[in-house]
Amino acid sequence: MSTLTLRSSLPLEECQARLQTHADVERLGFTWTGYAGSKPILVKLKGNDFRLQKRRFYHNSFAPLFYGRLQVAPTGTLIQGVFRLHPFVKVIMGLWLSGLALLLWLFYPGLVQSPASWAFFGLPVVGAAIVYSGTWLARNDKPAILSFLQTSLELQPTAEERE
Repeated sequence: MSTLTLRSSLPLEECQARLQTHADVERLGFTWTGYAGSKPILVKLKGNDFRLQKRRFYHNSFAPLFYGRLQVAPTGTLIQGVFRLHPFVKVIMGLWLSGLALLLWLFYPGLVQSPASWAFFGLPVVGAAIVYSGTWLARNDKPAILSFLQTSLELQPTAEERE
């Protein structure tokens, strides 16, 4: 999980305003996506911190969210951020895997001899398949969010990109 550093020539206040106008603010609504509005990107802005996600017409807990921070820079605004899962998803995954490991440790001797042991040993495979399918479905989310940032905040190439 590496931090992205992006630069915009726009002032910080203009970047905040553009995030709010070019994306829909995350608020519940009775729509197919569960959020009000129709723009392809959703934003949650709190001061200089923000979170972006791609609008989907299905639920996907394993889609990446962009957590960013706007900072004043001498020539505009510095945007630092990272793509990661929602913290709640990380906690649930940790609990699920811990519970699975505990059950395996407690019941392993009996499971090996049981004819239904395939069902228990299939749980990690099913869990991995769910995570893989969720990340596969979200394979275009990162490029869409970066494209949104590029166009809405008029990003400039960083020193690494120029070389």
